[in-house]
Formats: sequence, C-alpha cells, structure tokens
Amino acid sequence: MAKIRYIFILILRFIFAPLIFIWPLTSIIVSFLLDVIDIEFASRGVTTLKEYENIDKIFDLWWYIVSLLYSYFNLSRWFGFLLILFLFRLIGDMLFFLRGNRKILILFPNFFENSFFLFFFSNYFSNMNFLVRPNNLYFSLIFVFIVKIVQEWWIHWAQISIPEDFFGKKRKWRGV
Repeated sequence: MAKIRYIFILILRFIFAPLIFIWPLTSIIVSFLLDVIDIEFASRGVTTLKEYENIDKIFDLWWYIVSLLYSYFNLSRWFGFLLILFLFRLIGDMLFFLRGNRKILILFPNFFENSFFLFFFSNYFSNMNFLVRPNNLYFSLIFVFIVKIVQEWWIHWAQISIPEDFFGKKRKWRGV
C-alpha cells in the first residue's frame, strides 16, 4: 500500500506541474507541497534513500522546466534572469546525477525556484509587487538567495531531517 501511495504522489507531481498554465496559484502550491511530503511516502520501505534522491531530482527538474516555460510566457520581464539561474542549477543537478553525491548541490543552490516564487507571487498578488520594484529588488533577491543557501546546507550538507532529528521519527528506507 505504501508503494501505491508513493506512486500516486509521483503521478500528482507530474500532473500538477503543467497545470500552472491553467491554475497557476493552485499548481504552484500543490507542486510545492507534494515535493515536501513525497519523502514521507518514499521512506516507508518503498525505496532506498539513494533511489529517492534520484527520483526526487528528476521530478524537481520536471517542475523547473515547466516553471521556466511558464516564465517565458507570463513572467517575460524576468525570463532571462530565471534562465541563467535554471542553467546554473541544471549544472548542479547533472553533477549530482553523475557523481551521486547530493552535497555537490550546496555549490549550485536552487536560486531558480526561489526567484521564480518571488517573481510569480509579486506579479500574481499586486500588493506584493513592491518586492520587485527597483529599490527593493536586490534586497529581495539577496534575502531569497540567503534563505536558499541555508536550506541547501540544511538538506544536502548537514542532512538534517526535522522528523528524524527533532522528533525522533526514524524513516524506514528499504534496504536499511
């Protein structure tokens, strides 16, 4: 049953990404939440940690590609910048797949996704557009970059897990 639930989460991750073109806000929120919770389903004896990391990065890349396409059509003002950040992370992802070491991702933080969220939400909610006005843009980008660097360190380098390290809820990876 755990495997079926995990596969269902992966199917939802695949389906909800392109729904950004129909229901942008819903797609972004659901895609983000599915990315956060999928580990809880994978770690119930369904996959090994290594298998999960590879599958997760593939689905992350799917989300980034769809988000980049969305940016081209709907956030064109920021597309060039987002493309550079996407390519930067893509290099990190390719090195991750080639070397199999997630610590490499600390050198290629996912600035793309956080910047995409910044531009999307400031565009979608007019009361947030002050975040990307010329006087605030650099501060906003520095803030989201710092948050992402800390998050990348937390997840990929220190490998801290809130359920495991703070609540003692050990995951049951297959083969462990």
